[in-house]
Amino acid sequence: MKLKKTAACLMIACALLACGCSGRNAAFGVVDIKKVEAEAPAVKTIKEDLQKKAKELQDQMQKETEGKSREEAEKIVNDKRAQMQVASSEAQNKLKASLDTALAEVSKEKNLGAVLIKDAVPAGGVDITDEVIKKMK
Repeated sequence: MKLKKTAACLMIACALLACGCSGRNAAFGVVDIKKVEAEAPAVKTIKEDLQKKAKELQDQMQKETEGKSREEAEKIVNDKRAQMQVASSEAQNKLKASLDTALAEVSKEKNLGAVLIKDAVPAGGVDITDEVIKKMK
């Protein structure tokens, strides 16, 4: 899923930036992205909104393609696909912004030098998953 790749890249970038700006012995946080995806209200809201938009576009497409020639119908289908891609991209951007903000706030509050993905860290780190979930808007 694009969300996971985006979140992973974000975490790595945050970690690299934070490590470059802090001492070697700085504390680091870990976040369970799977748990954030499953429990954060912002994720649920954004997914629900995207599903509503998809249903809306599908209904519009069915109505608009009725009785149209093949070429006209294909144009309508392509237009609706493009609209869905835009909606999906906007949803990902909202989610990324929410996650970025939550990570920055929790990291600052806990004075962490870096935040890493929990699955990538065999041991150690301060688990900030629940705090991130609470802060995601």
